[in-house]
Amino acid sequence: MEEARIIVNTTMSKEDYRKFLYTATFRRNKALIPLLLLISLIGSFIISLDGSRLNIPMLLLSWILLFLLAVAAVMFKVERKNARRIKTDKTGSFDSTNTLKFYEDRIVFENKELKSYGELKYDQFFTLLESKDYFIFYLNMNQASLVRKKDIENLPEFKEFIVEKFGDKYRKV
Repeated sequence: MEEARIIVNTTMSKEDYRKFLYTATFRRNKALIPLLLLISLIGSFIISLDGSRLNIPMLLLSWILLFLLAVAAVMFKVERKNARRIKTDKTGSFDSTNTLKFYEDRIVFENKELKSYGELKYDQFFTLLESKDYFIFYLNMNQASLVRKKDIENLPEFKEFIVEKFGDKYRKV
């Protein structure tokens, strides 16, 4: 029987999920901040028109305020999504231990508490993102699995292994 190259036991707390949502919202989508800046600039341009001339101080002030309002709206949406997920979690998936076994050609996911098991080849993943605290394995655009870096025994070895396996699907955010 083939032996796993690397085995990681990791958990996801409610705070980990919250951090993941912010990472997925602001860091994964590189266009979000420029888009919010552009939309707020357009709005502030309209606000600062005084007849046929532009009021520059009003433009700058309204641009900053509209941008902050847009960021606050996105953060409010993230917090609502987080609260809804925590409230509807009937499975007890938070704080349960996930065991990930990394083989040469696949990853095996197990959670004994939830009685779940899955196996995927590396090329079946959508992408792999590395943030400051996590490796985020995207199964598709909207479904991901987190591995906390603090749960990995030999982080440099692990990173080298998965970067090789994921190739151009790996990205640091």
